[in-house]
Amino acid sequence: MKTKIIFSLLFLSAIVIRAQDRQFWDQAVGSKAALLGGIVVGGVDDYTATYYNPGALSFLNKKSMSVNFNMYGIKDFQFINGGGPGIDSRYTRVSLYPASLAGPLPFIGDSLNIFSYMIYCNGYSYVRVSERYEGYADVIPTRPPTIAGSPNAFEGDEFLINEGKIDALLNEVSVGFGYSKKISDNVGVGFTLIGAYRDQTKIRYESYAAFDTINQRSATTGVYVDIDYWAVRFSGKFGVEANWKDLKLGVTFTTASVAIKLASGGTDEATLTSNNVLVLVDSTTLEVLPIDILASDRQEGLPVHYKTPLSIATGIEYTLSEGTKIHFACEWFAPLSTYSVMQPESNNFIRNGSGIIKPIDTSELLNVYDAMQSVFNVGLAVEQKLTDKITGYAAFRTDFSNADYEDINGLAVGFTDWNNYHFTAGASTIYNDTFIGVGFEYTHGQRSDFRQLFNFPTGVVEPGDIVLFDKRGSCKAIYNNFNLFFGVTQLL
Repeated sequence: MKTKIIFSLLFLSAIVIRAQDRQFWDQAVGSKAALLGGIVVGGVDDYTATYYNPGALSFLNKKSMSVNFNMYGIKDFQFINGGGPGIDSRYTRVSLYPASLAGPLPFIGDSLNIFSYMIYCNGYSYVRVSERYEGYADVIPTRPPTIAGSPNAFEGDEFLINEGKIDALLNEVSVGFGYSKKISDNVGVGFTLIGAYRDQTKIRYESYAAFDTINQRSATTGVYVDIDYWAVRFSGKFGVEANWKDLKLGVTFTTASVAIKLASGGTDEATLTSNNVLVLVDSTTLEVLPIDILASDRQEGLPVHYKTPLSIATGIEYTLSEGTKIHFACEWFAPLSTYSVMQPESNNFIRNGSGIIKPIDTSELLNVYDAMQSVFNVGLAVEQKLTDKITGYAAFRTDFSNADYEDINGLAVGFTDWNNYHFTAGASTIYNDTFIGVGFEYTHGQRSDFRQLFNFPTGVVEPGDIVLFDKRGSCKAIYNNFNLFFGVTQLL
C-alpha cells in the first residue's frame, strides 16, 4: 500500500503546465520584414537588420527609423474534449501591442562603420481556460462502512462538482545593439548583442468533489500549482551579407544564450489537498480508515536559469524581373538537453505527517525543467510591384514546436506544444520618403494528441489512489490567430 501511495503523489509530475511559447518563429518584426513574414535573412534593407542579419546594416544608404505595430489581433484556442469526453474548452482573446522599433545610432560610427539599435517583442501569448462540470457518475466504488453495522458508503452514482482553470502568460521583449562593416564592395559583416527579458506566469487550479447523496458524505481533491518567473539573458548574432544587383545572400549564427541569474526571480508553489479519497480497509473488521492529505510549499525569490539554443540561418533574395522578387530563408535550432529552470530549496512537501505517507522533498517534486528538440524552419515570400506606387507581398513560413518533454519527470515550461503555420499578405507604398505598410497574418496550428486539460468526469478511483483525477487522456488542440499589423519606416 505504501509504495502505491508514494507514487500516487507524483501526479504533480503529470500536471505539466506546458503561450506562443514553444515556437521560435512566432513573431515577424519590422515594417517591411513583417510584410515578408520575416523571410529577410538575405535581403533586409532597413534597420531591422539588427535582428535579422547585422551584416546587411553596412549596405543601408540612408538612415531611417522603422516602427512596426501589431494593431489588432485575435487569438483563438480550442480544445476538443479538453475537459473530458464531450466537454470542449475554448479561449478567444483580442490583443493590441507594439512589435518593434529600430534605427541608427547616429552619434557613433561613420560611413564604413554602422551602429544600430532595435527593440522588439519576440514572444507573446496568453491562454486562459476555465471549466465547471456538474453531473452524476460512479466515481468511487462502493466502500465498507467506516463503522461496523452502518450502511455501505458511495454506493451507486455520486454527484460531482468539478472545476478547473489554466492561466498561462508569456511576454518577452528584446533589445539589440548592432555593428556592421563592409569588408568589400559586395560583402558586409556584422554583430548584434541581444538582451532579452522574459516574464512567464503559469497557474493551474483544479477542484473535484464527489458527494454520496445517501450517506451525506463527500470525497474531495484540490490542487493549485503556480510557476511565476522573470529572467534576463544575453546572446550574440553574427551575420554576413553578400549583395549584388539581382542577388542577395545572407548567413547568420546566433549563440546559445547566457542567463543572468542575478537579474531574475521566480516563485514556485504547489498545494494538494485530498479528503476521504484514500482509504485503508481493516482486513479483519472491514472497517474503513480515511486518510486525509495536506501537501503544500511556496518559495519566492528563486534564481532562474532560462536558456535558448544556438541557431544557424541562411537566406536568399533574388530579383526575377524588374517588379518581382523572391525571398527564401531557413533556420536550424540546436537541441537543448533537459535542465533545471527553477530549483526550489529542500523542504517537506507533505504537511500532515502521516506515517503512511512518505515525506517528499520540495526540491525533488517541484523542480521546474525545460528541454528543446532540434527544429528546422523554412519560409518563402514574394514581393511584387503592383503599380508605380503600390507593392504587394505574400509569405508562408513554418513554425515547429521545440518542446521536448520526453525525459522530463516533473513540472515543465511551456504550453503550445503543436506546430504552427503562418500565412502573410499585405501591401506597401512610399509617400514623401516614408515607407508605409499594412498587412494581415493568419496562423494555424493543431495537434490531435494534446494532453487533456481536465478530466470531467474523472474515471473510477482505484484502491490506493489519493486524488479523484489521476487519469487523463488526450484531446484535440486547435489554434487560430488573425493579426492585422501596420508598419512605418521614415528616412531621416
